[in-house]
Amino acid sequence: MVGNIGQHLAKGGHKVCLIDSDVNGPGLHSLFNLKFKNSIIEFLKGQCNIEDIIYKVDDDLKLYLIPSRVCEEDISAFFKTPSEAKKKMLEIVDFVEREYEVEYVIFDSSPGINKSSLLVMNMSDKATVVCTIDRQDIRGAYVLVSMARKLETNVHLVFNKIPMDRSNEIDGAIEEFCESLSVELLGILTYDEVVAKTWSRKLVMSDNQECEYCDQVTELVEKLIN
Repeated sequence: MVGNIGQHLAKGGHKVCLIDSDVNGPGLHSLFNLKFKNSIIEFLKGQCNIEDIIYKVDDDLKLYLIPSRVCEEDISAFFKTPSEAKKKMLEIVDFVEREYEVEYVIFDSSPGINKSSLLVMNMSDKATVVCTIDRQDIRGAYVLVSMARKLETNVHLVFNKIPMDRSNEIDGAIEEFCESLSVELLGILTYDEVVAKTWSRKLVMSDNQECEYCDQVTELVEKLIN
């Protein structure tokens, strides 16, 4: 979802930087067919400079990507304290905003509750919790929303992969869930065959395809930036 949002914003003329902070299962680089030497891991370990990890992924758009590689350690494990980790991550954000005049920095975080996702949530202006109707996902969303409030981060929910033939009955339950948490529902993305056929290896928004998912992402982005 992060890749499609970034692509849509960039196509709208915005300058965007995507940061893959999912060190346990990074995948943003594969969406853009990006081959890289240095990643956020090397920078956080002090093995390269910031400019060495920023890649322009589209010649026609102001769309940049900071990839990650698989790492068994958590991001915060590279530092003595969480505050040091946050300072180093904010250094990246400050750099791309200053040197590349980026308007939107979007993190793709690890799923679930872990130190990396909480670190990113703590330093973000807005946090989007993506959830399915699976019971375990809903429990996790409840905890993440609670954690975001403790961190004083503006948080909202997106429900993903909702069966289209049951969307009417499910939508009401989702709205009730959001009301019970007093959290904004940013959007609902229905399951789409066009998206499923990409196997998370292709950006749907890059092909200008007419599909329900594309329309829903467009609406979601408008809410997100406004």
